[in-house]
Amino acid sequence: MEERGGAPLRMLTKWLDQWNSEPVVALAPKIVVPFRPARRRRLHEEVAEQLRDAIFDDRFAAGTKLPSERDLAEEFRVNRASIRDAVKVLEGLGLVSVRHGDGITVRSRTEASFDALPAMIFHGDRIDLALMSEFVEVMSPMLLEMGRLAIERHTDDQIAALRELRDRLAAGGHREANAAVLRDILVLLSDMTRNTVWQMLARSTRAFLEAPPLAGARRRFGRDPVRLLPTIDRCLEAIAEDRKDDAARELQGVIRQLYEGVLDDAHDAHEAANGGSR
Repeated sequence: MEERGGAPLRMLTKWLDQWNSEPVVALAPKIVVPFRPARRRRLHEEVAEQLRDAIFDDRFAAGTKLPSERDLAEEFRVNRASIRDAVKVLEGLGLVSVRHGDGITVRSRTEASFDALPAMIFHGDRIDLALMSEFVEVMSPMLLEMGRLAIERHTDDQIAALRELRDRLAAGGHREANAAVLRDILVLLSDMTRNTVWQMLARSTRAFLEAPPLAGARRRFGRDPVRLLPTIDRCLEAIAEDRKDDAARELQGVIRQLYEGVLDDAHDAHEAANGGSR
């Protein structure tokens, strides 16, 4: 007999193994962009953003040191306090480590915080298709399972909430508003599972998809999520008729199409950045 909790533990282990795979090789051409003077009101945020992107572009490889505070302050034309605050931001993202007397060391990207992932995938008007594909590879099977549990454990009130979200999607809002509805559907599905871990994971995924770098790519290249309405309608119809297997299959179809759309948008962004066409 399988030990209680064995299957979820194996799933979690497999997920963690995905994130600790070999370093991703970006498909977009490497472009070294010189630092520019910081102009934003909160200077340290812009400094941190530029240093973050330089790390993602391998201008500063893992294991190497960033320039000294004084050198960075001169290059960005800010005071050293702004540089220290920027470095704290990078530390919070898990991109660097700081030891007194040993400078600022760049860490491997596999040690970075999940919060760094959106900018790691899309920055400088370029997109890392390999990393985006890995994200979809990891998340899709997990969320498909979440959809199955949602159908098994839902309440009538939650189905009513799903219908309300469906109606918002059908109301003809602009594309980004429709994308927000899809993200809310994802969170509602996690609530249907009554599983705290799924709820946390879905909310982290929503925050990931809301991040400015991916929102910018979606505004430029995204497809309108209204295309998912027929699949959502079939799912709701199956629920109403108590056809749980069909409902689960259709709901999994919504999740699958959501991630296929994200990946397609990423391909379009990549092609546009490289002057090509799909």
